[in-house]
Amino acid sequence: MFKFLKDRKKDNKGFTLVELVIVVAILAILVGILAPQYTKYVEKSRKSADVSNLENCVTAFKTACADGTSQIPAGKYQITINTNGTFITAAAADAVKPADGKDIKADSTDKNGKIAATAIKEFTGSDLNGTKLKSTKWTTTENGTDTVTYIAALCIVDNNGATSVVYEPTWVKDLSSK
Repeated sequence: MFKFLKDRKKDNKGFTLVELVIVVAILAILVGILAPQYTKYVEKSRKSADVSNLENCVTAFKTACADGTSQIPAGKYQITINTNGTFITAAAADAVKPADGKDIKADSTDKNGKIAATAIKEFTGSDLNGTKLKSTKWTTTENGTDTVTYIAALCIVDNNGATSVVYEPTWVKDLSSK
């Protein structure tokens, strides 16, 4: 009476090699389609993290300018994040770079650059020089060549303490609002 059940078990051999090859081929096609999309999203998240770091520095700088305890003099301050770290460049009221043309790091002896860097460090609670770009795709085309491996914000402080910000590249601000 149970003979038909025993015969049925003998015929059940599992998956054939052809079926397994088809499943592996389908999986390979799906990975081939999805891998470029995944890398695109990873790069987008890295750029968002970079913009967020720059925005945090700008917000801390604006807060320091508005706070009565930090005495940040009027002038132009450029916050630059690149692959080596974060730099604050203090400039005269009519220039973006100091007279010697060198970037002023947070540990600089330049009075205004040091005051601004200390104020930002106080309000962010982190070491600015440790903040580096996560994305390697920050490039623009100038004269047919790709350049610029940094993002920057030029913060302009008026005599009354009001601040305005200009971003470089200019489309960085568009990324921060998304």
